[in-house]
Amino acid sequence: MTRIKGFFAQTSFMGSAALLASSTVLGQGLVLLVQPLLTRIYQPADFGWWALYGSILSMAAVVINLRYEQAIQLPKEEPEARRLLVLAGGVGLVLSALIGLAFWLFRGIFSAWLGFSIPGWFAALVGVGLACIALMQAGSMWALRLAQFGVLAQTKFQQGLWQALAQVGLGLVLKGPGGLLLGDVLGRLGGVQALWRLWPRSLEGISWPALFQVARRYRSFLFFGTSAALLTAASFHLPFIVLTAFFGTAAMGQFGLSYRMTTIPVTLVAQSIGQVFFSRAAAARQTPELARLTAQTATTLLALGLPIFGALFVVAPQAFPLIFGPAWQEAGLYARLLAPYLLLSIVAQPLSTLLTVREWQKALLIFTVLELALRMGAIYWGIGTQQMYWAVFLFAASSALVAGLSLGLFFRAAGVRWGDFWSRVRPFVWLNLPILLLLGGLGHWFAGWSLLVWAGLLAGAVLVWTLMQLRKGGLQ
Repeated sequence: MTRIKGFFAQTSFMGSAALLASSTVLGQGLVLLVQPLLTRIYQPADFGWWALYGSILSMAAVVINLRYEQAIQLPKEEPEARRLLVLAGGVGLVLSALIGLAFWLFRGIFSAWLGFSIPGWFAALVGVGLACIALMQAGSMWALRLAQFGVLAQTKFQQGLWQALAQVGLGLVLKGPGGLLLGDVLGRLGGVQALWRLWPRSLEGISWPALFQVARRYRSFLFFGTSAALLTAASFHLPFIVLTAFFGTAAMGQFGLSYRMTTIPVTLVAQSIGQVFFSRAAAARQTPELARLTAQTATTLLALGLPIFGALFVVAPQAFPLIFGPAWQEAGLYARLLAPYLLLSIVAQPLSTLLTVREWQKALLIFTVLELALRMGAIYWGIGTQQMYWAVFLFAASSALVAGLSLGLFFRAAGVRWGDFWSRVRPFVWLNLPILLLLGGLGHWFAGWSLLVWAGLLAGAVLVWTLMQLRKGGLQ
């Protein structure tokens, strides 16, 4: 990791983001590289269990710290921020234990609702996974406050490394989905271990009255932020649980693989840039700099996402069975459906912290109610067709609509004008449109690996040109 730190200067926005992204690329790149091996070790139904586990964790993760970790960036004085860190971490561990116990005790009820039995070990891993997430979320925000981007980079790399090695190794000795889930937990433990050295070693100034004081001061994060975050998570992950209940773990495994693999670019870019953006936006929240920073970040993300997801839209149906095996052709069709949504999502996700920076918790809560209604309405409409393909299509279409609407809300929070944003992104849009048409035409002449090579070369050339234009435009 010291070599990675040396490559990127941490004083600039893009230098810090590049440091985080490079380590995420290394960590998640290992996860990506072992996927073709995992799809041959495990069955689609095993991936369905992993998708179900991930959806449960993701829904609970957004409220596990009661959103107090989001406030760690805001206090001017470090003692107050340290109390928020202890509050967020302590609340997270207690709630992890309670949720894990409740899930284990009532797994029979959940089994009846899903239509298949949930084993005890699956329920136990829910609590363990949530405890890791609670510590990572609080620790990551503390690292951001300290501008310890190198430690965050190590966290991302170590989590990916531990997960990749554990899932492959356990898959060779365990049958069923246990290896995937245990490997997931071990990866999260690797991330916690990397962050642990930044946690304060002294509890000076930490007392129950002091913790109650900061809990009261930032109670809007608890009352409005928690509700909004839970609704947002439900709109993203409840459809996975519902689809599993109606179509089974095998069908969910296909969709789960396509969703996981196509969101890797979002994870690599959006989370890395988003964390640095949050730090910069919190510092600029009362200045005109916030609008410029937001427009620049959105332009960068859209420009980088256009060639990636454009190529994915064209080649996904052929790429998935080639890379992961012939049993995964259905996953390629789902990946194509997800591509437009992911393009908008890669822009909107990092900017979502603007509502936290501006303390617009009420607006966030109202919007997430609409978000949940749109997504769940689309899912149940798709279930009514009794075809997984149409359920995924409607989920992707509603998600794209939500991402577009949320982008408008974020621009309003930052004071960004749509006309100014369009003038920034127009050159990149006009370049990518003919490239997308060219790729579609090549699909009639080439197939298999030849098409993938052509798509990679064209997307890579556009990405290089995009980076040059962004740097020429003064990207920092």
